[in-house]
Amino acid sequence: MKKLGNILHLSNRGRIILRSNQTPALGLSVFNSRKKKVGFIHDVFGPTKDPYISVKIHARNSKKFENRVGDSLYVPKQAKKKWGRRKRKKN
Repeated sequence: MKKLGNILHLSNRGRIILRSNQTPALGLSVFNSRKKKVGFIHDVFGPTKDPYISVKIHARNSKKFENRVGDSLYVPKQAKKKWGRRKRKKN
């Protein structure tokens, strides 16, 4: 697991906002320190060197993340499979 960043706060829409030193791909799963899935990357915004990242939470109750400001979140090391056309086999 690669460290994504630390939780700054919760947005008014119930998303986790954090700051990172990398620009991850949209849609990547996000995990906490116990390797439990928290949500997925919904948006990346701000400066390119240190972007802000919005994480959409899977849990119904987002209030429990208000007490976890400063906790680290992680993304998997493996890159997500790239989308594209498959090459056809020649007969």
